[in-house]
Amino acid sequence: MGEVALKYRIMPESPDSDTDAILAKIAEVLPEDGTLGAHEVKPFAFGLNAIMIAIIGIDRDGFATEVEDGLNSVPHVQTVILEEQSLI
Repeated sequence: MGEVALKYRIMPESPDSDTDAILAKIAEVLPEDGTLGAHEVKPFAFGLNAIMIAIIGIDRDGFATEVEDGLNSVPHVQTVILEEQSLI
């Protein structure tokens, strides 16, 4: 099996949300075969910062769904948007 890279934009609930705490929690909610790759916090709009992350994992059925379920369970996250998916 190959590997897949998933790039997400995560939007916190408010401009006051602690993006460092959100990033720390993301690594905890990933599937065992998933790894948090590159990440950065970018200004989005009205003082809100978007968290851009890459998740690397095994290309298998259900991997992306497990990642998204985990990301949606992180406290203070409003939306999770899959920006790009590619095989590596």
